[in-house]
Amino acid sequence: MLLASLPVRALDAGAPGLLPAPAQPQVVPDRAAAERAKHAEEALKRCEAEKQRLAAEKQRLENALAESERRPPRVVEKLVEKPVPDSGAAKRAAQSEREAQQLRKELAQLRKDLAEARANAAPPPKSAPVAAGDAAAACWRDGAWVSGCGFAAYAGGPTMRVVGGDLRYRMGSPEAEKDRSTDEGPQHEVAFARRFALAETETTVAQYLACVEEKACDEPEWRQAGSAYHYQTGTDTYYRDRDAHLSDRPISGVSWHNAQQYVRWLSGKGQGKYELPSEAMWEYAARGGSPGRWYFGDDESRLAEHAWYGNNAGGKLHAVGTTQRKEHAWGLRDMHGNVWEWVADCWHDNYHGAPGDGRVWEGGDCGRRVWRGGSWSLNARNARSAIRDRVAPVNRSGHAGFRPSRMLP
Repeated sequence: MLLASLPVRALDAGAPGLLPAPAQPQVVPDRAAAERAKHAEEALKRCEAEKQRLAAEKQRLENALAESERRPPRVVEKLVEKPVPDSGAAKRAAQSEREAQQLRKELAQLRKDLAEARANAAPPPKSAPVAAGDAAAACWRDGAWVSGCGFAAYAGGPTMRVVGGDLRYRMGSPEAEKDRSTDEGPQHEVAFARRFALAETETTVAQYLACVEEKACDEPEWRQAGSAYHYQTGTDTYYRDRDAHLSDRPISGVSWHNAQQYVRWLSGKGQGKYELPSEAMWEYAARGGSPGRWYFGDDESRLAEHAWYGNNAGGKLHAVGTTQRKEHAWGLRDMHGNVWEWVADCWHDNYHGAPGDGRVWEGGDCGRRVWRGGSWSLNARNARSAIRDRVAPVNRSGHAGFRPSRMLP
């Protein structure tokens, strides 16, 4: 599908939508080895106590036996009575010795088991592999990044969500998928070496204008001085009619170059490096672990609950994160609809030769960059997880915005 060749206002035909996001699973480490070590330590203490008790009992019995053997004979009616040894005490002492020997064997085995348990026990959790003061550290627990956990890029800045899953998936759409385009294939395996975070929502007007105020980003088309599209003074009310200027709407009227300005600025506001996501990163996040047409599956009748698109947006942009349902596995919003999202890659007509590690795919046609996710004006087909489009990087449209990503260590 070629949107780049159409005038900006010609894209109003339909309206895709936005996306929700639900709960956030937690990472729980395996503590079995540590538990075995703990139980072995306790058993060892019990054995030592029992050993001491039996040794004391043995000593008492041996003393009693010796005492009985030393007792002088008693004279009864002038008869000398020989001392009678306490045979029961001797038997008890022998039994105690046998029990002590058995306990010594058990103790030796327990010490061996304890040494093995200590050797196999998980090391104590490492601290987050980020710099001190980095808000991302809140999402590092028990030695791993927590799926769906959110942290602020900087105080008051966009919330980033840690993607979950096993960092592997099949990118693109199967040939049998309804409404599929040939540029969505062939499907291919992608495996990321590191986990990453993606902004929970599309970058908002308020977030982008913070960059403008610090003179690090250019004005969007609808605020540019002298622009016919200026939301206050322009003769063309295209952006104003679509509520593009409201602070909680996704930023629109910005080019790929403007998006790059923003992520460079964002990298200097807090900890870590922020970038536009690659196509592979964007699609992995959009799917949320689902191979279906949308993150919630293939049922098109449910799309209006999860996205702002042509059938329910009413020809306007909508506040980010306001769809009826928010059930994305990793807490992401608006991955389908509201605005198309710029990603970093150059355009390729298909996935033949696409990198398998999820990195940005350069080469190809870098005179056009990639949009993903659909917008408020288009139909359900154009809001699918696999949908792609290409546009000149200088293009500024009321249909396109972006969201930043951050690769985690």
